[in-house]
Amino acid sequence: MSKEDTGFFQAKPPHVRIEHVTKQFADFQALKDVSLDIWTGEFICFLGPSGCGKTTLLRAIAGLDIQSDGRIYMNGSDVSALPPSMRDFGIVFQSYALFPNLTVNQNIAYGLHGRKLSRSSVDAKVAALLETVGLPDQGNKYPASMSGGQQQRVALARALATEPSLLLLDEPLSALDAKVRHHLRREMKDLQRNLGVTTIMVTHDQHEALTMADRIVVMSNGRIEQVGTPEEIYHNPASKFVADFVGEMNFVDAEIIAENCIQIGNKQLFADTKGHKSRNVIAAIRPEDVMIYDGQSDNANHFTTCLSEGEFLGSFFRARFEGGDLGGHSLRADIAIHTMRNMKIRAGEQTLMAIPHDRIRIYEKTS
Repeated sequence: MSKEDTGFFQAKPPHVRIEHVTKQFADFQALKDVSLDIWTGEFICFLGPSGCGKTTLLRAIAGLDIQSDGRIYMNGSDVSALPPSMRDFGIVFQSYALFPNLTVNQNIAYGLHGRKLSRSSVDAKVAALLETVGLPDQGNKYPASMSGGQQQRVALARALATEPSLLLLDEPLSALDAKVRHHLRREMKDLQRNLGVTTIMVTHDQHEALTMADRIVVMSNGRIEQVGTPEEIYHNPASKFVADFVGEMNFVDAEIIAENCIQIGNKQLFADTKGHKSRNVIAAIRPEDVMIYDGQSDNANHFTTCLSEGEFLGSFFRARFEGGDLGGHSLRADIAIHTMRNMKIRAGEQTLMAIPHDRIRIYEKTS
């Protein structure tokens, strides 16, 4: 992806440049030739399952675990061998890491010690940060008396106290319950946008990455699988791994029988087969792209099948269709409740379904 495509084109060098970074722990290689540019003001998410290397990469950027090979630059300067104290960043950990014996005010002010600021300047800065994170009257409390969400806000304020040019977030919301997590991720994104601080967040939660990131870096087995905007990652996954990890996906065995034509079960469907040499492939289809066919559109990819089961999920019904033209295959479909009601779809009855040809993605079976 070009710098222009990111929306963060800069005449200056990237805020963070990672060049061919590897990290070896004894016999285990945690990072394998990772290269990435991060631009000033971006909110980047490192996304992937446990053990994929995302936290190791964050710690390498911070200097907490120096890379085994490769270089890391910040604002054009090589910081590859510098200790954390000489890298301009603030960091928030999953565990908050607040000092339990210090008040909220004292926790936030901790990083300002030794900066030759007057007491009044420190107090004013702490008060402003507490206002920024929505805790204006909590300065005299101790961490133990606060909720997890409040403690996370204090940790964020402490990380921002030194006005770092780079903010590092290591699974900052994973210890919180779903409702608090949903609320805080919106607040954190708004805060990052208002401050304009370049931010890197590690997460295994695809919803956090999709809702918060300007770009997502999907990682697997120490490598970068794909870098792109949330829309690019979701709608155009570069590999079967990305397609499977981000969002829900149907994977169906298919056969390429002609250019831009595949067969699933007993049905031939149009799909983009460009670049695929193997006849036996995997077709990937999002559940929301499997639709009930009304006979009015010109979608040639329609087929008969039967509803076998489903579950009510509030605004939509997650249905499973099998048999008919699908043969021995099945497809999950997310169908609006009013559509299910209006079309009178019932289990065991034959139903006409459709899939837009541009919403079928093809992957090699070995990928």
